[in-house]
Amino acid sequence: MPEGVLVIGAANLDIKGHMLGEPVAGSSTQAAIKTSVGGVARNIAENLVRLGVPVTLLTAVGDDYAGEDILNNAVDVGIDVSRALIIENAATGTYMGAISRDGNLFFGMDDLRVLRHITRDYLRLNRDAFRECEMVALDMNLSDDAMLTAFHLAREYGKRICVDPTSVDRAIRLRQHLPLLDLITPNITEAQAILDCQPINTSADALTAARQLVSLGVGAAVITQAELGACYATPDETGQFPAVKVEIVDSTGAGDALTATVIFGMLQGIELDESLQLGLRAAALTLHSAETVVPDLSLDRLYSLGDNQNKEVDRFDVSVADYDPYDEY
Repeated sequence: MPEGVLVIGAANLDIKGHMLGEPVAGSSTQAAIKTSVGGVARNIAENLVRLGVPVTLLTAVGDDYAGEDILNNAVDVGIDVSRALIIENAATGTYMGAISRDGNLFFGMDDLRVLRHITRDYLRLNRDAFRECEMVALDMNLSDDAMLTAFHLAREYGKRICVDPTSVDRAIRLRQHLPLLDLITPNITEAQAILDCQPINTSADALTAARQLVSLGVGAAVITQAELGACYATPDETGQFPAVKVEIVDSTGAGDALTATVIFGMLQGIELDESLQLGLRAAALTLHSAETVVPDLSLDRLYSLGDNQNKEVDRFDVSVADYDPYDEY
């Protein structure tokens, strides 16, 4: 029987600097700098595993210390990386992010050239992984050729497809392929790019955009709206939910946690409205953590967080008032 999720895309080294002062153009800024494993696909994979879903990750890393650390960490977490490519004389993908004092991304850069080795032939060589999974999830760090091959293999075996648009410039490439997607999870700027529409400024605007994505062929559209929460649309229903209020430590990975949790819900047959509420709780836990993926993420914790939503934030597992993210650096 098919089992678990096949995740395809980036696994990279994250270098994040939490700025301790206000940035000044043309000058350095004091920061607390931390390195960790990351990558949209890898983050989604880890969140799924922590929710109890078997995951195979198709990715590429270099034959360097960073690549070795990423693969070792994946094995420790429980992600199957036995099919991952290790490319000789290539550098593992790297992401550099400057995090503002309020925990939001100020500026980011990535070097993911190693992912060009995820080719049509590589994916076809692993067609049995498509056959044996329940669902295929991918980020948009893939080349057009690899993306289309992944879509076609998933459809060949009747698998549902989820895409995280990843960034504005990459999201645009999805415009012609929306009818192939069972689930898409853009933020508001990515949704604007895909639809080539007017700025999404309100929750009503976001809900209209979600409906438009469905009208263009997407099975289910979830649009995240930062502090405004998230909305969803399917051919049969729509909805909007507020964000869970937490002290933001680091916004990196929050969207990946939400995407993974919605995928989890789809696999478990949970209604999309409930899955999205669970996803917002997973995002909140990630926002409140210095880690890109919450180490003790679990379904029980997500439901427990929902039970406590009407209580003060500092009644969660960690006291906001006493928490200093820089203690972990």
